[in-house]
Amino acid sequence: MATTKQPTGDDDRAEDITGELEPIPQEVQEPPSSFIANTSESTGLAKLLVQGFIGVSVIVVLAVNPGSALELEEMAAILLGLFGGIELFGVVRGREKAERYIQPAVLVGAGIMIAIWPNETRKVVGLILGVVILIRGAADLWASLRRRYERGANAWIFVRGLILIAAGVLVLLLPEAAVPAAIVGGAILLIVRAILGVWYTMSRPEGGAAIDPEDTYSIAAYLLSSREMTKEDIARIDDIVFLHQGESRQRVTRFAILMALSTAIATFGIATDSTAVVIGAMLVAPLMTPILGLSAGLINGRTHAALFSAAVVLGGSVGAIGFSWILGALIPNIAEVIENGQVVSRTAPSLLDLAIAIAAGIAGAYGVSKAETSDALPGVAVAIALIPPLSVIGITLHASDLSQAAGATLLFLTNLFAIILMAGIVFLIVGYGSWSRLHYRRNRIRTSFALVVLAVILISIPLALTAESIVGSSNDLRNASAAVNDWIKEEFPDDEITPLRISTIDVGEDTVTVQLIGWEVPPSSDRLSEILSEYVGRPIGAVVRWIQEQIDFTPESDPALP
Repeated sequence: MATTKQPTGDDDRAEDITGELEPIPQEVQEPPSSFIANTSESTGLAKLLVQGFIGVSVIVVLAVNPGSALELEEMAAILLGLFGGIELFGVVRGREKAERYIQPAVLVGAGIMIAIWPNETRKVVGLILGVVILIRGAADLWASLRRRYERGANAWIFVRGLILIAAGVLVLLLPEAAVPAAIVGGAILLIVRAILGVWYTMSRPEGGAAIDPEDTYSIAAYLLSSREMTKEDIARIDDIVFLHQGESRQRVTRFAILMALSTAIATFGIATDSTAVVIGAMLVAPLMTPILGLSAGLINGRTHAALFSAAVVLGGSVGAIGFSWILGALIPNIAEVIENGQVVSRTAPSLLDLAIAIAAGIAGAYGVSKAETSDALPGVAVAIALIPPLSVIGITLHASDLSQAAGATLLFLTNLFAIILMAGIVFLIVGYGSWSRLHYRRNRIRTSFALVVLAVILISIPLALTAESIVGSSNDLRNASAAVNDWIKEEFPDDEITPLRISTIDVGEDTVTVQLIGWEVPPSSDRLSEILSEYVGRPIGAVVRWIQEQIDFTPESDPALP
């Protein structure tokens, strides 16, 4: 039941304990007036256009030639020094506390150091960036623990600190990849800010209150508040995603039956290595519905609806794992089954799987929010593949293969949290998430979604490490192949027909093993080790194996001979 207490300040004390919908006080029906400011539009718009041009230029340069003459390192040095200098100037001008000088000073120092220390600068920048993010996260944790904010906001600041710390750890683990990612992300942010600023300036109704074009948050608030759905559309979405509404017992029973059937289909499809059967299980699986319900409940601050959906997701997932574990007893030669492609492909997820989950989450939420696009939901179910990883977990646990079970669990969690996060964003953009409710319950809502973001970042750490390992192995193999070919050409420069060719190459951490086929005895591998070290970028030895090939050098057998 909703309380009658009116809101005071920014905390959540006036919210109902159930988290369900209650009348929103009139003073928060529209975006707060504190976001509106009469400023010089022309100056702000000019800055945004310049920033947008910079962002577009960076994206174009990197797209055309990622290793361009501008160099990512030099761009990072300029951007770090520029933004750090601007922030430092603001801190000095405002006579802020001493602790506020740390972050801008580090940024300026990083830019200067990169400019005078060109070697391995990308890694250095990544490490500095990771340290800065960690410092910022630690400051948030300290501030929240000292309760510097109102009650509701302290939880949000605490979770934000955890997010920054997790992001800092991720950057420190992958410093070289973090720099281009940060540059691209910053360029995209500049482009988005410019688009929103120009859009608002051109579409603002005549006589309406002016918003500073540089105030991206206020413009976004204005945009969201003007796109809220009708009550009928909101009710239609609620009926789809919330299983506790209407005949809840029948709906939950139907969910359980479909989960059991889809799990059985997926388990036996995986056991027979049948892609068609597994796709059929994806189409039957109903797990996407309560996941979207969990996201919808979080974006509207509806605690009861979110908890009910979370319980359904948890119960359905655990039940699917347990049922597939039981069905594993019916699978003959389960030791061979866990080596087939259906299992192996779901036990080593990477960042590509996260990208697929993000796209599927967007498509699923958009399909539910628009009645005319609901026919796309079966395709979303196939794309996201929620049930097969659960079946793989049960099968591998039955086979006592904990390593593969952990990999499949990571894949499922990747799909789960990516859908929750992206679906919430889509619900907000299309107007399902009421702006007035979002503002009124902002501490609860942003804390809930901050936890989801934290989970996504934590999941991204092993995914990124897997991706880096795959990319590194691929690069090493390509470089090793080029090195061996150059070695062969160097040793036999006068031969029109190469007397040796590569059969296999195995690149290890300290040794490259090469198997050659040909009629000439391979020369010493000492020179090959030198070339490999240059190509691979680290000291590495070489082991050469040779399979002799008999060639009949006659004019009839070799047209190249006279």
